[in-house]
Amino acid sequence: MKHFGLTLILLLCCCAGIASAQDSSAQISVTSVSIDPAVLMRGDTATITVVITNSGTTAVAISRVTLLDTDITLLNEQSYASVGDIGAANSMAFTFSVRADVPDGVYYPKFYIDFRNAGALRYRIPVKVDNTELQVSVLSRPDSFQMGKKETIILKIGNPRENELNGIAIVPEGEGMTAVQSGFFVGSLLPDQSETVSFDVTPTQSTDLIFHISYRNGLNRHMSDLVIPVVLSTGKRQADPILNNIEVTSESGYYRVSGDVTNAGLDSAYSVVITAGTPAEPVDPFRVYVVGALDADDFSSFEVTFRAPGATSAPLIVQYKDVDGNTFTRSVSVEIGSSSDTPNQGGEIPITLIAFLVVLVVAIGGIILYTWKKK
Repeated sequence: MKHFGLTLILLLCCCAGIASAQDSSAQISVTSVSIDPAVLMRGDTATITVVITNSGTTAVAISRVTLLDTDITLLNEQSYASVGDIGAANSMAFTFSVRADVPDGVYYPKFYIDFRNAGALRYRIPVKVDNTELQVSVLSRPDSFQMGKKETIILKIGNPRENELNGIAIVPEGEGMTAVQSGFFVGSLLPDQSETVSFDVTPTQSTDLIFHISYRNGLNRHMSDLVIPVVLSTGKRQADPILNNIEVTSESGYYRVSGDVTNAGLDSAYSVVITAGTPAEPVDPFRVYVVGALDADDFSSFEVTFRAPGATSAPLIVQYKDVDGNTFTRSVSVEIGSSSDTPNQGGEIPITLIAFLVVLVVAIGGIILYTWKKK
């Protein structure tokens, strides 16, 4: 009978312990879970915050709280080795740092509470890993690039992810490339949100125009590049001044070249001027002929005067600007005859004038002789 009483007491204690453990696990529940960032990229670090609440009327003693997983890397697994009591109607938060060194998918690390009076609570936390990057596409760019001509490139930045991205910035770079905008700060983009940005660039050589894109997923910094090949060409729309109907005349001491200049391009040519180049030496009255602006398919006449001793040809230099003020030059060679055709320099009597004077003298002499004979 004595042994029976002792056994009964032990059984009652065990039942009380089991009931106490059951009461502890029943009183404690996970009331909220937050993950920052909400969706990780591969290699990202995130913080997982778990809030538990004691819904009972008595305090519960907690021995240990941890996060367990074989895929997601836990960076502070032993942070909560000794917790203590959580009072009735109170809440307690636990934060864990994790790293996602795993492929895309959904992983379920286990939140684990070990109660001091025996028993435990297990709660699975879904963690998403998606390596989709910020998307940058070219909305508009010129069909061709010209040296020294400013062009506009329009980009569209979009966030295809399930979570917000922030700190988005774009910086252009390229050897021989000058950009009006040194960079553009977009800021944050919500899921499926996009932003349009434009850059004005001027190339001086064929190169690769690189847009460096940086952004953050939570506290994790990411980088990507968008490369646009820049190959210089003559362009499809640029102004194209053509010289035609050229006539060369020899005057006293210089040459006079006249003709028409026509803009055969699709863009207007501005500040068009025409002069003679080396070995010619421009002289008055038309050292430089100012045409002004020429619209597409428009034309204008011109005249230039120059000396070119001993030369058989001379270049006509056509200089013009585009709408951005960039200067372009074109050279057209004009035949002016052999060196023996060089116009007479000042102070010498032209041969035609001498011949005319000789004929005039002979005629006057003939008239005088005829009159004298009649007498």
